[in-house]
Amino acid sequence: MLKIVRRVLRLSGDLKGRIYTSFICSFIDSMLATLPIAAVFCALLELKDSGAISGDTWSVVIVLAVGGLLGRMLFKYIIYRLQSTAGFEFVARERLALGDKLKRVPMGFFHEHNLGDVTATVTTDLNFLENYSMHILDRVSTGILNMLVIGVFIFIFDWRLGLIFALGVLCSFPVYNHMQKRGAQLSNERARVQSESIQSTLEYVQGIGVIKAFRAGETRLRDIERVYEENAASAYKIERVFAPLNMSWSLTFRATACLLMFAAAVLVMGGNLTFAEFSVVLIASFTIFSPVEVLGQLTSMMRMMDASLDRVDAIKSERDLDEGGQDITPERFDVEFEHVNFSYGSGGQILQDMSFTVPERSMTAIVGPSGSGKTTITRLVARFWDVQGGSVKIGGRDVREFTSDSLLRNISIVFQNVYLFNDTVENNIKFGVPNASREEVVAAAKRARCHDFIERLPDGYDTVIGEGGSTLSGGENQRISIARAMLKDAPIILLDEATASVDAENELYLQQAISELVRDKTLIVIAHRLSTIRDADQILVVDCGSIVQRGTHEELVNVPGIYRNFWNVRTGARRWRVGR
Repeated sequence: MLKIVRRVLRLSGDLKGRIYTSFICSFIDSMLATLPIAAVFCALLELKDSGAISGDTWSVVIVLAVGGLLGRMLFKYIIYRLQSTAGFEFVARERLALGDKLKRVPMGFFHEHNLGDVTATVTTDLNFLENYSMHILDRVSTGILNMLVIGVFIFIFDWRLGLIFALGVLCSFPVYNHMQKRGAQLSNERARVQSESIQSTLEYVQGIGVIKAFRAGETRLRDIERVYEENAASAYKIERVFAPLNMSWSLTFRATACLLMFAAAVLVMGGNLTFAEFSVVLIASFTIFSPVEVLGQLTSMMRMMDASLDRVDAIKSERDLDEGGQDITPERFDVEFEHVNFSYGSGGQILQDMSFTVPERSMTAIVGPSGSGKTTITRLVARFWDVQGGSVKIGGRDVREFTSDSLLRNISIVFQNVYLFNDTVENNIKFGVPNASREEVVAAAKRARCHDFIERLPDGYDTVIGEGGSTLSGGENQRISIARAMLKDAPIILLDEATASVDAENELYLQQAISELVRDKTLIVIAHRLSTIRDADQILVVDCGSIVQRGTHEELVNVPGIYRNFWNVRTGARRWRVGR
């Protein structure tokens, strides 16, 4: 319990002072709650001694009751003000820290973790911490402190009643320990089921096109319903397990309160307590255990908070690509692979002892069968993954020497699967250069041969396109992504199947754009359409993770091998006709 409090305080950083102040105010608030009991005690003493309550005593009673009420209102306001702001700021920092961390972890992290786990951590877990962490910390800290202070007061009031109070607290420990153990088990299970439900929902939404095309809606909905039912069952299970445990926890203190009242009655009959003292014990017995009883009710939430903190810490403890990296500006921009070996996790070898050099300001094309390792080469240049053997160098410096930002500011990438954001066309093009002017955006769009169709959109460059570019065709998305890369104007450009979704008419335009780029850039192109790479300075033919051929188009097309076979197939395909 206290371990969880320490974890949150450690994460809160410079907000700890605010949180500690709220704890102090919360304790004062709980002490002010006892003032009405003190007022009753004063009135009963006066009544016992003189048979009537004087005006002065009534004044004291009113001051204690009203003062306690007003004081509690003031401290409640301060508590909520301090805790709410601290909670929101603390979680806002964690969100930003996680976002920054996810930007710098190896891509292997996303390969090993499903999207549901990551999404659940940055949404569900952080929302839970934002809404409940400060409330739980307040209840736990003040509950423990109140229990200690009240125990001391009861011992001072009457040591026999103090022993009964201590006995009740000791009897509650086994129940609480069992609640902690069950809470730890159930919270982990609950987190797993929540991640699965989020993952299933994301898969359904992202794959809705495929689901509709194959008329699999009913099947997929049944799968999602099963996951949702499991999610509901896990929530019910927590309630079902903790209901009797909470009852046992509360019953321990209710029985102790009854025992206190019985003992007080025995003591007053024996002349060891006055009637006023006996009345105070009776009244206090109904409230002194309230702060402690709350701890049992919060046990399941505390364990869920602990599990949430575990998942947040798990992401934050991932290896950082920038560890040992430096902010480097290379003097030249040639790319070199030296005896590179690479595999994704525990999978088979993707690249084997691969070596080649891409000279500065030249165009190198990479071709080969699907699964041969072409895309992996571009990912290693951008250091989305690290090699297991050998090295990848830019300007003679190993990419592992760079920080992520200093490396990627020298690289523009056009992916095979283009992703555009739910924003205007202009903002999508200048995504890598947010301060670019409209004139610069238009110039890049013209070079990428997408200016004309952008002008035909309802609001031109101010047209908002759907998430993932859903309102545009595949070819239009591709050309906007190429414009984005051109505007960034990085010295190294990676084109991964850049013309895959472009029609024959625009393929010529893109060839011209690529030819224009190569004049000043180090360009690495992956392409199935061999016509787009005829002018490459060198062509690397990759098969089974190794370079099996290298040379220019004219050199490779005249020797037997994979490249000539590809070329012959492509040339023959142009003569295809649809017949009867």
